[in-house]
Amino acid sequence: MNPAEPDPAAGGAPLDRVPAEVTQPAPETPPAATETFPLPEPGQAPPVQPPRKRQMNPVLELVLILAAALGLWYVTNGWIVKPYRIPSASMEPTLQSGDRVLVNRFIYRFHDPRRGDIIVFHPPGSGDQAIAGASTEASVYFIKRIIGLPGETVEGRDGHVEICAKPNVGCHILKEPYLTQTAAPTNFGPVRIPAGHYFMMGDNRAISDDSRDWGTLPRSYIIGKAFATYWPLDRIRTL
Repeated sequence: MNPAEPDPAAGGAPLDRVPAEVTQPAPETPPAATETFPLPEPGQAPPVQPPRKRQMNPVLELVLILAAALGLWYVTNGWIVKPYRIPSASMEPTLQSGDRVLVNRFIYRFHDPRRGDIIVFHPPGSGDQAIAGASTEASVYFIKRIIGLPGETVEGRDGHVEICAKPNVGCHILKEPYLTQTAAPTNFGPVRIPAGHYFMMGDNRAISDDSRDWGTLPRSYIIGKAFATYWPLDRIRTL
């Protein structure tokens, strides 16, 4: 007998009965997660998915945007704020020729025009000419300052403007800190201002074509109040 071989009689285990190597079973791979939807209750209708939004035609969308912008411009320009260019030096030094101003077109729906307001208006006249005593408005635009109010009497005398509540009653010299020259280079008046009318003068009194030449201004000819300059950039300011 080969001594190197175990003896079955001595209690050695025969080679064919040696237990096999114990191994752990491989873990099971969990199933992949899948999206689940709750089932409707018995007798309950299944949930309705919201309809997808239809995409607007890009050309139609552009047309609508342009139409809205044009409508906004028309309303703003016609009823709210409108820009104007100063064509002459009649309002210097407050406004210079070439300045651009913004005019509030609705402010006088809330209160009456006030002394000192700078306004844009059509003077009495015809076509592009301001005419004294005209009963119609000219097509040209003027920009001047309100000096006299309805019912007052205005007179230019001794280099200044005098305002009277009535002729020769309650008179006072008008203070005009915005001027850099004589308030009344030549005498004028007295002018009695009718109800619903205003007496207009430019700040450059030596060259201004205003109420001294063509008379008082009906309120209905007023377009609006200038409230700011927006061009040139170095002259942006409120009025």
